[in-house]
Amino acid sequence: MDSTLWLKIIKVNLRHNFLPHLLAALAIAVCTPVVFEVSSLNGTLAAQPLEMLLSLTGAILLTPIFLPEQDENIRDLIRSKHTNYLAVCALRVAYSVLLLAVLLGGFTLLMRACESAVTVEHFTGALASALFLGALGLLGAGISGNVTVGYMVAMIYYIANFTLKEKLGNFYLFSMSNGAGEGKVFLLAAALLVIAAAFEWKKIRES
Repeated sequence: MDSTLWLKIIKVNLRHNFLPHLLAALAIAVCTPVVFEVSSLNGTLAAQPLEMLLSLTGAILLTPIFLPEQDENIRDLIRSKHTNYLAVCALRVAYSVLLLAVLLGGFTLLMRACESAVTVEHFTGALASALFLGALGLLGAGISGNVTVGYMVAMIYYIANFTLKEKLGNFYLFSMSNGAGEGKVFLLAAALLVIAAAFEWKKIRES
């Protein structure tokens, strides 16, 4: 596939599929300073807005990767094309993760400008939590064929982190807010595996 076609696919997907979700993620980022203090925080407190609210942006951006093909007519149209469907979905994941990283990185820099003790570890830890939450939503949407189910899976797991807390072990999304964070590498690896599982499920379904 030539680069011109890839660019065309990206342009169409960004305009028609991705923009509403990006705006929703930006809305969460804008509202975060209203819910959480972001100025002059120590390392533990600075993790709270990043993990406890901005991690939701991962679910918002990654869960609807398969959404356009939820419509049967669009799904049939995609199947009639020579373009590989899963390659297009992988492209959606790539730019979604990139913009998620930009969003979280921008907010981390904002907190640093507000004299909070944020570090690169805060950024990578928040990104790992957001990616894992989004990966769960993506898998739920992929298996069920319904993006609403995917959002429900992500939200149920998000809420469970407030009740089960450290019982989730390395799967705990808010570990930095409790002064830890060693499990973030594991959480990131798990996110990649869950995304791969979602694609493998789709591959089997499409074959």
